Amino acid sequence: MSDLDYNEEELDNSLGNDESENDSKNWRRKLEADAKEGKRASREAEIAKQEAAQAKRELALMKAGIDLESGTGKLFAKAYDGEATPEAIKAAAQEFGLVPTSQTQEVQDDLSAIDRISQASAGATGTIAPSALDEIRNAANPADVIKILQANGITISNEQPGGWFPI
Repeated sequence: MSDLDYNEEELDNSLGNDESENDSKNWRRKLEADAKEGKRASREAEIAKQEAAQAKRELALMKAGIDLESGTGKLFAKAYDGEATPEAIKAAAQEFGLVPTSQTQEVQDDLSAIDRISQASAGATGTIAPSALDEIRNAANPADVIKILQANGITISNEQPGGWFPI
């Protein structure tokens, strides 16, 4: 046999190698395209997770009573890095005075004053009689002041100058 003689088996193998090489190139291109698609989907999923976490955090801030439109609310939201639950956020905001707490003495005093006013006005008729202070302001002389005080159950003792005692 000479160098130019080919047997049929060798010819078939050479043709098959070209096809398999094309198939492997196509397969590799497909894998590269799939990898790019996977990376893109992974980036989109990461962005969606970040947006969901941010929305959850903002909702917790709003539920805690933080005004996200005010300057102090924006600063607090930016600086807060604790647990993203309304209770934890509210506790931290109370430390900085952003959320009023009903536990302070000032708030309790205000609430009790409002309760007293509402209880006192429960039987009110709508007409307001002039108060003793208004009558005293309008008094012409000291004798009128003493009459007004006596009419309202307040007496001045001569034994203790300046001491007023209810009868």
